[in-house]
Amino acid sequence: MEYWFESERNASELCIKRIPFDASKEWLWSDDGNLIHRTGRFFSITGIKYYSVQDERFVSQPIVDQPEIGLLAFLVSKDSAGWWILLHLKVEPGNINEVQLSPTVQATKSNYEAAHGGARTPYLELVQSPRQVLCNQLQSEQNSRFLKKRNRNCVVLTDKTIKEQHTRYKWVPIHQALPLLKQNHTVNTDARSVLTCWLFTDASVLRECLPPAEVGFSSLLIDSMTARNAVHRLQHLEGWLEDLNRQWPGQTEIISLRNLDAPWICTNSGISSSEDPSLTVYQISISCKTREVSHWDQPIFGSQVTSEQILILGRFDGVLHLLLQARLEAGNRYGFELTTTVQSNTTSAAPCEKKYLELAKKSGKLLLRFDNSEEGGRFDRYISQYQIILLDEATREQEGTFHRWVSLSQVSDFLRREKFITNELRSAMSALLTIRDVS
Repeated sequence: MEYWFESERNASELCIKRIPFDASKEWLWSDDGNLIHRTGRFFSITGIKYYSVQDERFVSQPIVDQPEIGLLAFLVSKDSAGWWILLHLKVEPGNINEVQLSPTVQATKSNYEAAHGGARTPYLELVQSPRQVLCNQLQSEQNSRFLKKRNRNCVVLTDKTIKEQHTRYKWVPIHQALPLLKQNHTVNTDARSVLTCWLFTDASVLRECLPPAEVGFSSLLIDSMTARNAVHRLQHLEGWLEDLNRQWPGQTEIISLRNLDAPWICTNSGISSSEDPSLTVYQISISCKTREVSHWDQPIFGSQVTSEQILILGRFDGVLHLLLQARLEAGNRYGFELTTTVQSNTTSAAPCEKKYLELAKKSGKLLLRFDNSEEGGRFDRYISQYQIILLDEATREQEGTFHRWVSLSQVSDFLRREKFITNELRSAMSALLTIRDVS
């Protein structure tokens, strides 16, 4: 696997250079003061003003406006040896390590319709034509950075005789692919999202993909997927979210990048705020021999801090529960979504999260920690550190206004629907597939 990564990294000859906005050959400022592509396709960078529940005030920031629904799809196959998955080792300009494992098809509508004038998207016809679809869900992307963005998460069953069209693609036994989810900067957030949407909504397939175990975390995971007993009824959790949406209805206004509130500044070299080191916008020029086009430039989001994603687990009557946070962010389409216990994009956690940082330190066992550079097509070396914590003792008293214990089977129910589970939670949940021992 290491040789594969090194070979594709060398073949790409990726070269990235930061440039001023006015040096772009493909992007321009619109009349209303936002960054757009000359074709009107792909995405734009605009400003947004919204009410921040965490800050308890109106704030403004840049945001990616990408109304097209992205396509994230894995081709999988099953034979007498078990499940296989067609991995795509993709180069993105913002990736740490340059290459990361991605879905077989990871493309925006503008990309697979070749609005860039480049090469076609491999395997597109296979994932779009009528076949045995094992998973097909619309899910949000990072709501703090994308405006109401959605991706179609798909898994399509096919025959493993489908050829690897390029060295960037490789059929791998899924029992060899899943352990890679605990490695730093190896599997991108889109691949994690699709795997979570598939495996955590089908207990029978999950059982076949995990190593056989009568005891241990794998057994706990599988048993909890089908257990119906939970701290709260599903209807209660839905009502809790509805109450939060009534109390804090999303209030957003699209504004010009040039009208962002101080201390945001917008210059030819970039857009930044001295109060928010987690978000900057600038233009980069890219050359890459293994992408659909060999040279392009684009705006990209950068960050000077590492975000923190902590997922706290607990057991009630032997059933695995996740202590989830209901969170309303700048780009939410439908209101509050369920995310990790702590999801901090800045240098400090929100007030409602601070007690959970203490809870994790004092009463929890660290099961796993890994770093991931988030989707490198829009984010430049944007690092999130994920931690999975199992509490020694889980109680109802640990809940709060924005936090509830949710059983794994209930998370599975929410995953089957569009508007409930954040991208960050899906990435964190993917790592549960790698944990074996909790003793």
